[in-house]
Amino acid sequence: SARASVFQFVRWQGLAIKMIGTGAAMDIGTRSLVLRTVRTCIDVGSRLNAPAVALWDRAEVKKISINERIDGIVVNASAQAQEEEGRLLLHFHGGAHCLGTVWWTRELIGRLSAAASAPVVSVNYRLAPDHPFPAAIEDALAAWTWVREQYPGARVALAGESAGGNLSFALMLRLAQMGAEQPVACVTMSPWLLLDKDLVNQRRLARDGNINRPMHEEAREGNASQIGLLARLGNVALNAWERGAARCAKRYCQQHPATDPLISPVLAGEDLVKEFPPVLLHVAEDEPLAADARDMARLCESSGVPVELELFPGNLHVFQAVPFTANSRDSMRRIGNFLERHWCNSRL
Repeated sequence: SARASVFQFVRWQGLAIKMIGTGAAMDIGTRSLVLRTVRTCIDVGSRLNAPAVALWDRAEVKKISINERIDGIVVNASAQAQEEEGRLLLHFHGGAHCLGTVWWTRELIGRLSAAASAPVVSVNYRLAPDHPFPAAIEDALAAWTWVREQYPGARVALAGESAGGNLSFALMLRLAQMGAEQPVACVTMSPWLLLDKDLVNQRRLARDGNINRPMHEEAREGNASQIGLLARLGNVALNAWERGAARCAKRYCQQHPATDPLISPVLAGEDLVKEFPPVLLHVAEDEPLAADARDMARLCESSGVPVELELFPGNLHVFQAVPFTANSRDSMRRIGNFLERHWCNSRL
């Protein structure tokens, strides 16, 4: 059924995270084979699910070619979303810069289009390790240029989740470096904004200096058996996440320093960030990337950029990918309201 097909996204996401997270014990050749296998599974599974998703949201989908390297789709899931009205979203999918396609997030893109009452252009940018930094940002810039050429009168906003949120901010930084026109607004879901492993560890220790306390110290506190177990399980999950994230960041950066703001946008200077349009950040309050969203919100505020940070209950990364929850519906509604305000206030 169409409903069952939606859950395929969550299953593929779980498979990808599990296989990437267990790659430490593998040699380079095996890790490469595993990554390619996961990519193939995601791509094939997502394409097989596409007809069911189309029945689910009845969106219009058109394949596009941006240049000889990259392609994508245009998704229009709203009766009000008419291209001639001049509203458009440019979307970048997630996948830790190593995984994912536009078909992987096709269902999410459809709901995003419906919430925004606008067509969504989603891009298959090049992925690491075959195409490390700066390939993805080059493709993001090419997609931005293509959109501006194909829709010359459109008020274009950016959107992205996880690594796609990273690309959204990196693109705005690149446009600021170029002195070029910025999008009307930017909405991101669980954006991955700090890829430098050492700085991630420093921030984690600064936030919770006792995170690695000996277990016998935890046991002295009240409800030790229950609280201690939950804390240990939480730490195990966080450590697995951070190991997987560090490996994906290494594949993406390779020899380039992860402290480059085009890789870790949260490290950008205020002189560039001040050029950003209004920004919306949605994230689960207990997920690992909540710290990235908080830091970016502070940076935008100190740079004078209008920013809205919404922290939702739970710890599910990109919880908007699961459409049947109250948090997901609320997030989409708020995204639509945010874009409506700034599209109406924009001046071409």
